[in-house]
Amino acid sequence: MKQKFQQQVKFELAGNILVSFIDSMERTNPKVEFALRVVGHQYPKVQNNCKDTKLEVPFAKKNSANIKLALNRINPQGQTPITYALEQSLNDFPKDSNAYNSIILITDGIETCGGNPCDLAELFQQKKIALKPFIVGLGITDSLKKFFNCLGTYYDVADENEFGGVLNAVIKQALNRTTVQVNLLDAYGMPNETNVEMSFLDHYSHKTLFNFVHTLDAQGIPDTLRLDPKGRYDLVVHTFPPVRKDNIELLPGKHNMIALDVPQGKLNLVIDGQTNSYTPVQCIVRKVGTEEILYVQDFNSTRKYLAGDYDFEILTVPRIYKYGVRMQQSPETEVHILVPGTVTLQPMQLVVAALFVKENNALTKVYDFNALKTNVSLQVQPGEYILIFRPDKGKRANLTQQKVFTVSSNKTIQVKL
Repeated sequence: MKQKFQQQVKFELAGNILVSFIDSMERTNPKVEFALRVVGHQYPKVQNNCKDTKLEVPFAKKNSANIKLALNRINPQGQTPITYALEQSLNDFPKDSNAYNSIILITDGIETCGGNPCDLAELFQQKKIALKPFIVGLGITDSLKKFFNCLGTYYDVADENEFGGVLNAVIKQALNRTTVQVNLLDAYGMPNETNVEMSFLDHYSHKTLFNFVHTLDAQGIPDTLRLDPKGRYDLVVHTFPPVRKDNIELLPGKHNMIALDVPQGKLNLVIDGQTNSYTPVQCIVRKVGTEEILYVQDFNSTRKYLAGDYDFEILTVPRIYKYGVRMQQSPETEVHILVPGTVTLQPMQLVVAALFVKENNALTKVYDFNALKTNVSLQVQPGEYILIFRPDKGKRANLTQQKVFTVSSNKTIQVKL
């Protein structure tokens, strides 16, 4: 920073413009606080001191005068331990959970002490520490610019006149809040899906950090969230099944947009002719070809699922299975079952009994009554049934009997045993 940058020494140019902008910013935004850490100014270069960095002016409000005094007495002379200085600078910020912290690195060269800022950046991301500095380069060659790619946002300054504009833009961006808009895309790629819960997780620890219920504003635009751009996020949208996007990095001071494909269709489960006198029926919903239970939905209700193919296991007696049902964004998918009938068993003595249906010339048990001594009623789907029973008295298999009967919707049939 000792070399001239056109008409002025780089260090003096940077200092003068920096103080001017800090003074201007403090007058328009009294809540902002600035601090000054300097690198390579305490020891001559020949001493090769790779810890030559110091917090010359701690954070405080109305700090421009103190920063100006510090810069007037400092001269660049030593090494450039950028990685070490950045690591130390993280201890400079006051502990304030409501503060948004930013680093602006102004340099005319790269690391001279063998440090690797890329390793440092990854380490701090894992610890969820904000280390995405704004790097303002004064006359840095094209080959050296690549050195800062992993570290943060790089701003190239070609001449003295351009430096003021760049620094102004950097400071304003550092003060801007980071916002996020989550676009939940429907089948047509439009951000119209909404009213879904979503969670932001820390990418490295997998800890849930924020929970939101997605909404659209009065103009039908996804609502804006304010998030801290520290570290990296994973986003889980709690649809059925859930959709996630991992390793999201937010640009500090920018309005970030995150888009996920979550086209949903409605599943309406209907019992034809249902009355309140019947036991509620539920349906197990699975993604096609999987055993994992996605949701258990009540009949005579409607719920959204991601567009796709599903298997249904309806918990009637007997159970009803429907495989490969296609769910689309529209029209609504409807699944109908018949209203059940009622079987009332009237045992004259203690019996062991079970209910069967005939499928493909074989018997399938659909309900086990076990030891039955008193009257019992059971709601079953319309159809033909076989009741196999045996008096418990005597414990003799050749006393087994069976009765065949037909059940109709909304009808009760009495079976005497």
